[in-house]
Amino acid sequence: MITGMRRVGKSTLIDLYIQKLIETGVSKDQILKINLELPDFFNIDNYRDLSDYVLFWAKEKTAPLYVFIDEIGRVQSWEKAINGFHTLNRFDLYITGSNAYLLSTDLSTFLAGRYVEIPVLPLSYKEFTRLYPKSDFNDFIRFGGMPSISPLGLVYETSMTVLRDSFRSAVLQDVITRHQIRQTVVLERLIQYIFTNTGKTFSALSIVNYLKSQRIAVSVDTILSYLTILENAFLIYRVKRHDLIGKVILKTEEKYYISDHGFREAIAGNNFTVIEMILENIVLIELKRRGYQVYIGKVNDLEIDFVVKKDGQTAYYQVAYLLINDSTRSREFDVFQLITDNHPKYVLSMDTINFSKDGIIHKNMIDFLLE
Repeated sequence: MITGMRRVGKSTLIDLYIQKLIETGVSKDQILKINLELPDFFNIDNYRDLSDYVLFWAKEKTAPLYVFIDEIGRVQSWEKAINGFHTLNRFDLYITGSNAYLLSTDLSTFLAGRYVEIPVLPLSYKEFTRLYPKSDFNDFIRFGGMPSISPLGLVYETSMTVLRDSFRSAVLQDVITRHQIRQTVVLERLIQYIFTNTGKTFSALSIVNYLKSQRIAVSVDTILSYLTILENAFLIYRVKRHDLIGKVILKTEEKYYISDHGFREAIAGNNFTVIEMILENIVLIELKRRGYQVYIGKVNDLEIDFVVKKDGQTAYYQVAYLLINDSTRSREFDVFQLITDNHPKYVLSMDTINFSKDGIIHKNMIDFLLE
């Protein structure tokens, strides 16, 4: 199961893998690709249609057969067909989806033990530099990592138009249409609020109060529902707070981050005016790309930007723009003194001078992203 938001590169990943299969000797006759967003497949509405199509194609062919189904969420009860194909033991199956509903409890139970999820995120900075060899980090801050703008050669106005259209298309298809949302004004203001408050702790109630000040009445339950829907469409990421003293996950005052900071530049404008927020967003996505579970650390009344866990290992990260004076350095480093364990502790910034001290490792942001 290849998951990720729209236009992040899932279809391209499939095409590259098909090309690799052919290069290794697999016959094209053994490979079927169904892109459910193309007119050729609009007649496939439900699991019976999908089953009939695949089984007719597979008739009289010998295993192994490779079946790729793009945007499978368009097929009603698709999991019945996939489960049936798996039971036949003739197919190597690859499916993509741009909504986390694919991995909801019911469907995961239905396909328990029969799938591996491959999450696809926007391009990392390392990948960005490979795609645009003449670019610099400022370009990455401005344009983000969506590969769909690569043919435009980082032409600003055109790229921003494509990013705006991509985001709005994802909102329309994977949020408004899929969930039949009628309060579209509330949804638009909520997205605007998240773009303005990326990386800041806030509650659903604080959003309700903000909208109330804008003369928009909405319930806390509606805001919570919309946040979940946006998260399931991979448009935002929720990061919970972890009380490092009490060793518990807190259920209030979470943080939300944007799936790609290029969207913010396209919709809200000028990422450089909120550079620290953008750097924090970049680091969050990079940590997720590296396979970490990520939390916000709470130590008494202070916060650590990110607590990460993977394979039984823990590490801590603080993110800053520049450590320009003693007070700034104190703010970023001193919170670590309250943590008594020996897990690695990092401060990331754009400084080229190494400010590491007391076992706390300072890294240049670009060096960290290119690791």
